[in-house]
Amino acid sequence: MSPTQETAPATAGERSTPAPRLTPDGKGVIVPGRWRKLALVGGSLFADNNETSLLSVLAAVILPALGIGTAALGQLVAAGKAIAVVFGPFWAFVARRTNRKKTFVLTSVAAGLATIATGFAQGYGTLLLGYGVTAAFVAASLPLISEITSDLFDERSRGRASGYTWGGVALLGAVAGPLIGQLANVEDGWRYGFYLWGGIMVILALAVWLFFEDPGVGASEAASTSMTAEQRAVNDTLTWAKVRQMFTIPTFVLMLVQRLVSGHLLIASFGVIFLVQTYGFTTAVAAVVTLPFGLGFLGGTLVGGAVTDLLHVRFPRWGRIAVLQFAQLAFGAVAIVATQHDWGGIGVFAAFWAVLGLLQGFNPGVNRPIVAAVVPPEMRGAAYALMLSVFEAFAYAAFNLLAGYLGEAYGLGVVMLWLPGILMLVNGLFVTALYVTYPRDAIRLEDTLRDRARSTPGTL
Repeated sequence: MSPTQETAPATAGERSTPAPRLTPDGKGVIVPGRWRKLALVGGSLFADNNETSLLSVLAAVILPALGIGTAALGQLVAAGKAIAVVFGPFWAFVARRTNRKKTFVLTSVAAGLATIATGFAQGYGTLLLGYGVTAAFVAASLPLISEITSDLFDERSRGRASGYTWGGVALLGAVAGPLIGQLANVEDGWRYGFYLWGGIMVILALAVWLFFEDPGVGASEAASTSMTAEQRAVNDTLTWAKVRQMFTIPTFVLMLVQRLVSGHLLIASFGVIFLVQTYGFTTAVAAVVTLPFGLGFLGGTLVGGAVTDLLHVRFPRWGRIAVLQFAQLAFGAVAIVATQHDWGGIGVFAAFWAVLGLLQGFNPGVNRPIVAAVVPPEMRGAAYALMLSVFEAFAYAAFNLLAGYLGEAYGLGVVMLWLPGILMLVNGLFVTALYVTYPRDAIRLEDTLRDRARSTPGTL
């Protein structure tokens, strides 16, 4: 049976769809309806991940309203990320053992309801409880969508797919940020923000339930087209032995460490309150920077994803690494210049935030494809859970907690100098090690997938 005649496996309750066809070079697979499917899960990713933005944009209003100090912002974000360390891998495991689509939908609905409940918070304890419960369910979205994206798109197009996904998230967030900031001018407006956001999360989750079809694990790999259902099941099964095997892949281990020294996410969580406390802007005015930051991020995902794919095709052994290193070094340098001087009006800060968003936007389109290029398909869900929901979340939690305490003791200007600034320069230098490990690990995976195809009846 040829690849174009085969029918793709469907989970219970989902329609069977025509099998994907091979790309012209025969190295990947074009999954039918892949952009439509990506748009569906991408919408839920926007809603799930911008609940944190709601807290960050309105922190200067929420904290005084509940009688709590600046350090609480760091504690809340840190608590959410610490919870993700546990629940990210948990949901990835549950999804693999049960059904990815059902897991994604149920966790998104639960996160929406918890977000609505957070709007009723009466003090630090209830705010922390609502935010923590939300974080436990939101933790499912990052690893699941990252894995699904790798299954929808082949090696040559994963950079653009990840870039477009996060670009869309950034665009919607850019528009929502200033609008959220205006809630600071409404009595108890921040509560309405939580109610609205939770409702959006539930609606988008229902859209996924109604219209999304899971492509299946490894659907974009050429080897998958010639495998029987039994052979797919063997490869798709996630075991502890396979999880341990991931830690024998040098590039993956280095990517985990690289996420531990990524302080750039503090611009999103502390950027607005930094401008309020350090340079005297009001919350509504400071929130304006979220629009250029989001638009810059959108540009970064589009340009970064396209450039990453082009460089990968031209220089497959180091093109992606060069993009990642450039993004880290440039971000650190711009962050120092942007935050360590009073540039006067909000317009100049907005311009700097646009550049920071642009550089940060390079990351999704390059780090996900790097992992997908060295980790076998059946392990990618667990790999993304470890990288994004454990290591990145742990680092983000630690940095936010540290930022809150250092901000109260020394001022947020010092925080911005060291974490988004100097630490990101160190991050960029660390990436140099990937030039050695990535080519070897990518070739090793290519050989593994080729051997699987050759040992399977059928032709490629």
